[in-house]
Amino acid sequence: MELRQIQYFCAVIESGSFTRAAEECMVSQSAISQQVKALESELGFELVHRHGRSFDVTPAGELFARKASALLEQLEDVRYEAEGLANGWATTLSVGYLNRYEGWEVQGAITAFASRHPHIPVHATAGSHDQLYHLILDHDVDILFSDRRRALSDSFVNRHLFDGWQYVEVSEASSVAWAEELTVVELRHQPCILIASKEQEETERQYYRDVLGFRCDFLFARSREEGRMMVAGNRGFMPVEMRTQSPRSGSAIRRIPLVGQDGQLKSEYYAYWPKDRTNNLVEEFADILSGMFETEGE
Repeated sequence: MELRQIQYFCAVIESGSFTRAAEECMVSQSAISQQVKALESELGFELVHRHGRSFDVTPAGELFARKASALLEQLEDVRYEAEGLANGWATTLSVGYLNRYEGWEVQGAITAFASRHPHIPVHATAGSHDQLYHLILDHDVDILFSDRRRALSDSFVNRHLFDGWQYVEVSEASSVAWAEELTVVELRHQPCILIASKEQEETERQYYRDVLGFRCDFLFARSREEGRMMVAGNRGFMPVEMRTQSPRSGSAIRRIPLVGQDGQLKSEYYAYWPKDRTNNLVEEFADILSGMFETEGE
């Protein structure tokens, strides 16, 4: 039983036609038909019932096609991994992304990358800024999507993606729900809800208090969904950032611009990765991610 025979038979079943299968495989229709017959002869049972130019798949043929297609996909994965190892290519991609960012672009970039490279596993990890920073230092992720809190390092590729507009989300039951915009000072009597692991709570608290100037109590959620539920219950406000600027929005949870003396506050967002760990997959993903932020809308 030859691999080519199995490939041809699966092509016939997937296309529903010997003619289309021949075109896809770039061989003659007679060659496809002969190879399927040879496969049936070796197996000792029919895979298809032929009716002139049409055919019906036998129950055994359906089973064989389903199992064989899965094996062919696994074989292609093995071939790609072995080829990558032989040529020194990267064969996986691990992406770290900021857990509080509100936007579709990272998911869109991962989807686009996976469509281009179906045989490459893509792993995505959400975390706070500091968590992501340590993950990439420890080689646990290949590339980061995160905000800028430190001076840019010459040992990293620092690709600027956009400046994010800062907002706070509040419950419509909050006393500040109807404000057109809010300042840090105006929020001093409201608890600030931050997304962070237990280990990162103090780091996030210090950043928001000492760098951003939030003089309020802090509560912590482990995920954006948990934080939103806390906001909905009017337990406090949650800082979020968006790529596009908009006025106050929302119903049950209202999103209100966070402003300072010079207008609405912004944060810089980058794709980061170590220069000495640059590879073809990281660069391609960075290009795709950059393209996502160049598109219009959200």
